[in-house]
Amino acid sequence: MIRVLRFLRGYVQHPSSISTQEDVRFEVDGEEVAATYIRRAGKAPLPGWILLHGITVPGRHHPVLLRFAHGLASSGASVLIPDVPAWRRLQINPAKGDTTIAAAARYLNSRSDILSENLNLVGFSFGATQALMSAAKPGIREYIRAVVGFGGYADLGQTLHFMMTGEHEWKGVRHRTDPDPYGRWIVAGNYLTDVPGLEHMEELRRASAELAAEVGRRGAYAAEKVHDALKRDLRATLPKDQQELWDLLAPQFGVTPPLEPGRLLGEQLLEAAIRRTPQLDPRPLLPSLDQRIVLAHGYEDRLIPYTETLRLQELLAASQAEVSVSITRLFAHSREAGRLRTMEYPGEIQRYVALLQRALRPC
Repeated sequence: MIRVLRFLRGYVQHPSSISTQEDVRFEVDGEEVAATYIRRAGKAPLPGWILLHGITVPGRHHPVLLRFAHGLASSGASVLIPDVPAWRRLQINPAKGDTTIAAAARYLNSRSDILSENLNLVGFSFGATQALMSAAKPGIREYIRAVVGFGGYADLGQTLHFMMTGEHEWKGVRHRTDPDPYGRWIVAGNYLTDVPGLEHMEELRRASAELAAEVGRRGAYAAEKVHDALKRDLRATLPKDQQELWDLLAPQFGVTPPLEPGRLLGEQLLEAAIRRTPQLDPRPLLPSLDQRIVLAHGYEDRLIPYTETLRLQELLAASQAEVSVSITRLFAHSREAGRLRTMEYPGEIQRYVALLQRALRPC
């Protein structure tokens, strides 16, 4: 419980007065990559953590990631947040996750202020699923003793279907909400012209990528009205035959696009993504995990639905991993959730503390 209290103190008081932060560099795939290194102040060797950001423009500078890192460091840890430049350019590239994690592990184990070679790996969003996949692979798994994931996915098809329609289900129970459009802009920006029949829509692919990048730089929620002018400006640059599909991907605020075309486009993007990047499917790797796995997801996540973490839990049942899962109403994807009813707070706080106790438990 002491570690949890220290974590909460560092998280609330970010930047923490009891942790230090510096920029470091190490080599990944023959190129020097920047990273942020945060540790609890003092000279004693501490447990090492690798934090993996998702596919997001801020990367290691994302405020939620930094706040979490200072909380971890305050609990009594050394935390490394490596940049994945391809992901900051919104390029979906799992191979870069593997090589970055392997290089980060080597870097931490070269430092004298790391307690042992038993490292912990934590990922957010796409980085959560990447962390699970990487931890199953030779050259990485021998370093990793625990994996913590927030907001990851298990089934790419289900996830893309949600991004396009807001529909998701679990055990036959169907749900629907208004999805965060940011995810579908990134996927379209990577794979739209790989869809048969859409190869000529390079202008639309570039506009989707530009919209995602600019909204990522702004930092405002992608579904907000403030982005409408940008959407209109980008639409005006497109050939007429591409504007209808743009309206499906990036409708104006308050406009709900038709479901059936969204379902179809989601299926087409899935086929294109798996054809070019089969490593996006985590399911073949999950049964080989044997580490301690701690997963969390927000009920109000509108980018990747919480049912994906329930799927991860189900798939991990076939592994030798020690798995625990927490679904919470305290946060959504990379932001806090909406205000809860007063009676809901005690149970949610208790659940969150239990999650932190599992995540911070020494290896």
